Amino acid sequence: MSIRLRLLLSYFAMILVPVLFAVLSAALVALLFRGDIKELRNIYLPSDHYNTVSKYNQLFKELHYQSITNPNRFTDLAYIKSIDDQLKKTDTSLVLRKGNKILYVSKTFSKLDTEDLPSFGFNAQLDPVERIDHQFVSLKQLDFFFSDNAEGSLFFVNDASSLARFVRSFFPVLFVGLIAILIITNGLLTYFVSRSIIRPIKDLQRAAKQIKEGDLHIPVEVKSKDELGQLAMGFEEMRKRLKESIDMQVAYEENRKELIANISHDLKTPITTIKGYVEGIQDGVANNREKMERYLQTIYTKAIDLDHMIDELFLYSKLDLQRLPFHFEIIHFDHYLQDFVEELRFDFDEKKVEISLEIEGNGNYNVRGDREHLKRVITNIVDNSVKYINKEEKKLHFHLFSSGDSITFRMKDNGPGIDKSNLPFIFDRFYRADLARGTEKGGSGLGLSIAKRIIEEHQGSIWAESVRGEGTAILFTLKKARDLSKTEK
Repeated sequence: MSIRLRLLLSYFAMILVPVLFAVLSAALVALLFRGDIKELRNIYLPSDHYNTVSKYNQLFKELHYQSITNPNRFTDLAYIKSIDDQLKKTDTSLVLRKGNKILYVSKTFSKLDTEDLPSFGFNAQLDPVERIDHQFVSLKQLDFFFSDNAEGSLFFVNDASSLARFVRSFFPVLFVGLIAILIITNGLLTYFVSRSIIRPIKDLQRAAKQIKEGDLHIPVEVKSKDELGQLAMGFEEMRKRLKESIDMQVAYEENRKELIANISHDLKTPITTIKGYVEGIQDGVANNREKMERYLQTIYTKAIDLDHMIDELFLYSKLDLQRLPFHFEIIHFDHYLQDFVEELRFDFDEKKVEISLEIEGNGNYNVRGDREHLKRVITNIVDNSVKYINKEEKKLHFHLFSSGDSITFRMKDNGPGIDKSNLPFIFDRFYRADLARGTEKGGSGLGLSIAKRIIEEHQGSIWAESVRGEGTAILFTLKKARDLSKTEK
């Protein structure tokens, strides 16, 4: 239930309860003075009781007329009884008094005594409530004079119900009770409505204080679906995003520290080697031409490795900052791979590396990619594999096949393989599967990490499969050109 609806219901309840209280109080007051619900019905609900009231009034008028023109007719008890029978249809009884003697009394009030009746001329226009024979009744009195000037009175008696008696006895208690109900009702409504608003606000205030102090581990509880519940959901989403942002910043900082440490370590190794060989030359250790050439060749090789490492670091930084430009074009990847393998065979001719290529036919191998960057991906994969193959006969098998809306490239070597525990981490930067060998195999440890970043920029995925002692396979997928074009549109 929304807060707006809750407040509206509370508002209507606070209006309705006093109105009902006022109506009930008025009814009780009316009963207090009128004494009978039937009488009230005759007065306030005339639409359904016109006939009854009209008959009562006609009889009253007739008796009033007779009291003026022919009062002695009231001495005819048969006439009085007929009038009484007619009045009983209106729930009224008749009593006739002459002087201090009762001439006629209805059977309903057979034990009525003269002392129970008001005196001649007493409040003739009012309907007082009297207690007669342990019974509350309302009296309407019609005074007249008989022909002998004796005082006469006709009494129209209505039974005052037990409710009237109850109201008379307990009216103060009822009045106080109604006021108490009004106060309690409004108090409870105010309490529950305010609690349903104030408590969530206090929770949000506490959550905001925790967020301000940097405590983002305690979730904001959503206890309702109203406006405050939606606000709490917003706070919780904000807390999650802030926590993710801070966690990401912490991770970035840790990665930055790790990157600096790895860069320092990997750059220091070739520099130390170069420095050592230069000092050897300066100290005259290279005292012949053959040794001098070997020293200079080592320095040159380490300088090339250092230059390659710096290039890869620079490339990785550009990828990390998303500042490396990509020039996408439609590439027939099967033809592209065939040309790459032919070039690779020529380069590895002297290294005794056997290279095979398998391209499944009847497939669409058109992709949208950057030729140079895809070449770097495959080159990094090949270099990483060749570097760790520990057999005299080195083999690389390329396999290309189409599946659904993407193509899959797979390259498998016959190297030592990678333990399952190390397999998930080979695409992390500076990670080397054989940590014991350090950098003796050369390389920066960024090759596969760069390959992963480039494939992800092509909206593809890359992973590795390996069994220890059976070699390693590196696979990546690229979306076909027509699917890429649909996505971009």
